[in-house]
Amino acid sequence: MSASLAVSRSLSAGGASAPSRLTSDPCDSKAEVLSVQSPEERVILPQPLIDRDSPVPFYFQLSELLEHEILSGRWKAGLRLPSELDLCEHFGVSRTTVRQALARLEQEGLISRRKGHGTFVQESRPRSWLLQSSAGFFQEEETRTGRRVSSQVRRAERCVLPAWASDALGFEPESRGVTIDRVRSVDGLVAMYNVNYLPERFADTVLSVKGDESLYERLREEHSVEPAGGRRVLESVPAGDLLANLLGVQPQSPLVFIESVTWDRTMEPFDCYQTWLRTDRMKIDIEVMAAPANAAAAADRIHAAAPVMTVE
Repeated sequence: MSASLAVSRSLSAGGASAPSRLTSDPCDSKAEVLSVQSPEERVILPQPLIDRDSPVPFYFQLSELLEHEILSGRWKAGLRLPSELDLCEHFGVSRTTVRQALARLEQEGLISRRKGHGTFVQESRPRSWLLQSSAGFFQEEETRTGRRVSSQVRRAERCVLPAWASDALGFEPESRGVTIDRVRSVDGLVAMYNVNYLPERFADTVLSVKGDESLYERLREEHSVEPAGGRRVLESVPAGDLLANLLGVQPQSPLVFIESVTWDRTMEPFDCYQTWLRTDRMKIDIEVMAAPANAAAAADRIHAAAPVMTVE
């Protein structure tokens, strides 16, 4: 039997009770199916594999199942999803659970809900940052995923580097450098707040970067600097009032904090940054591979960095 079920509106009114762990056995050839016909094409719902014993909330499990159908390309942009009632019956969950799952997908920009018309697939391309890539975020999104990146530059100026940035760049304490702060959006949705610190020799370039430009591309063109490696440190932090306002979330909402240093082909660090990321708008994609042996010394430069900078 196929791993998916065609949805048909013929569930018996008093169907059998769900197993203790999964709502349906994927190997059960007698699993009930529903058929909901959209104007565009037939909708195929995945097996209702909701783990009843898992600590993961049902709405999150459901949203992951639906998200996989969208990102796999099985559900194309413009396709109308089954009704909330159909989803409740098929997956064996409450209407509240379905609404929470759909709200999460809508927040991620994957679906849109149109009053009086239904819920439609909005986007089938993943928003994900390939974190271990040495390329800048702008190049990653524009080139790898074809998304539109825009930035609002909040501050760009020469400055005394904070202690963690001096350490990461291999400078003496209180060395001078240049900084640029940006609120960055992907396809018009605010996704992150980014603060970069660079050596002062790049000041003229950094200070002239516009909102729709790539910082790394400008460094490549004007200084022949090519990113060759880097190190990223991640942790979860709550949003203070300023971050909440900048990123459009509630105060104390969880964000992913990323501290990074990037080095060039000579293993000289040329940029370090701190980023606060909305993971409901941008997921983190990590591919595991062997690190080059000569990266160890450069990687150690960020180990002794100061604690996370607080943005209230």
